[in-house]
Amino acid sequence: MRSWNRSDDGWTGVVLAGGRSSRMGRDKALMPYEGRTLLERALDSLEPHVQELLVIGDPGRYGHVGPFVVADDIPGVGPLGGIVTAMRYASHDRLLVLACDMPNVSPSLFSFLKLGLGAERNAFVPVCDGRVEPLAAAYHRRCRPRFEAQIAQAAWKVSDALETVGATLVQVCPGENGWPPDLFRNINLPADL
Repeated sequence: MRSWNRSDDGWTGVVLAGGRSSRMGRDKALMPYEGRTLLERALDSLEPHVQELLVIGDPGRYGHVGPFVVADDIPGVGPLGGIVTAMRYASHDRLLVLACDMPNVSPSLFSFLKLGLGAERNAFVPVCDGRVEPLAAAYHRRCRPRFEAQIAQAAWKVSDALETVGATLVQVCPGENGWPPDLFRNINLPADL
């Protein structure tokens, strides 16, 4: 699936697996959840919607899933660094980004995000009553310079970076309008499994 030709036609699916998992006590990406690891579930859910997959994380830990695991270029700054790294290595200008600890994101959300990003938008990001979900969102590579500028200023919150690119926030509330009630459920603690 890996292709190094830059293209505006397809999509790169990005799984962010580089978190510290401090509340879990061990690597979340490798935790089993309903018969698969959280990392494998994220890859399985993205694959039908993209032409390429990337995992941003430690190749030594996650390389078993395939040759498309890339170390974070900017470790220690959180998900924003992972997104910027993905934008650097992706073969396509449009990215579907998913944190590995969100196992219930539905295929219909990916389809919705892809339609919403379109050709002109920089980022298309779900929000529910003010709570932004930037780690289950669609981005265009043209966000990269502004995101890098945010990192250079030690402004690492993805939600703040979204403001710099004029992200389109769209109301998607779990349990409403046909969305699953656990759509954005996050696995942070052993009790969440």
